Amino acid sequence: MVSRIATNYQNQSTLRNLQLANQGLSLTSYQITTGLKAQTLSDIPSQAYQLLSLRDVQSKTQTYLDNVSSAQNQLNAVESTLQQMTDLLSDAISTATLGRNENSADTRATLVPKVQSLADSFYTLFKSQYNGTYLFSGSDSATSPINGSASAAAYPGTPVPTTWYQGDDTLHAVVTGPGTTLSYGVLGNDAAFADLKAGIESLWYGLQNNNETEMDNSIAALNAAKDGLSGLLGEVGGQLNTVQLVQQRQTTQQQFLTNQVDDLEKVDVSQAITQFSQQQATMQASMAIISKVDQLSLLDYLR
Repeated sequence: MVSRIATNYQNQSTLRNLQLANQGLSLTSYQITTGLKAQTLSDIPSQAYQLLSLRDVQSKTQTYLDNVSSAQNQLNAVESTLQQMTDLLSDAISTATLGRNENSADTRATLVPKVQSLADSFYTLFKSQYNGTYLFSGSDSATSPINGSASAAAYPGTPVPTTWYQGDDTLHAVVTGPGTTLSYGVLGNDAAFADLKAGIESLWYGLQNNNETEMDNSIAALNAAKDGLSGLLGEVGGQLNTVQLVQQRQTTQQQFLTNQVDDLEKVDVSQAITQFSQQQATMQASMAIISKVDQLSLLDYLR
């Protein structure tokens, strides 16, 4: 009788061990396959709140990084466009100097097509877009900073007016952290653009009409634009440095958060494999014991 009770207890105990080993195998198999500690947060209740909080901060930090990356790309586009304007300006100054040194109206007239082309190129560059938004319209980036096309026009006087500007007076801005924003870019109503526009169009007008006063005004405006564009390039360079510093800081934080999340939800795969092997051995041993118990006959109980 005692033997039968002991055998039954052993059988039940072995079945429980077999069931636990099977559950353990299922979990460790999932861990090895996915690299995660648990299938659901409810499986790690003591760490769930911390993990959710970290993921929330991680998601927000990624948004800040995306914002900074977008600002950086747009600033790169602004810098490239300003550099092209600087090259165009150098060509315009050379043409203006050549035209002013010529005494023949016919010779000056031969320079008109080139200046017209420079004026058209300025308008094209000034209307440059990045990702579907105008670079020089401020926060009103859906509106072109200038309408119409270039034309020969007498110098409008100093300071050069910017009534043609169609954008607003607010720079682009992005959120770079909790309660932190970064303004960036340059506005199309900057004096450098006004001087460049007036300088090229008055040069066009002066050459077309053999007007030396207009040529002189043009050269003065273009030289002012040269200084202005140089200043804008320096300003954009400083903004890019600031953006890079913010990006580095957010990247460092994101890496820290990623490590924290990994510590909470990632499993040591090598350790899981070892545990899997142990659970597998336990399961096989339990099955062997159950098999032996099942093979016992009535005579075994009567002995």
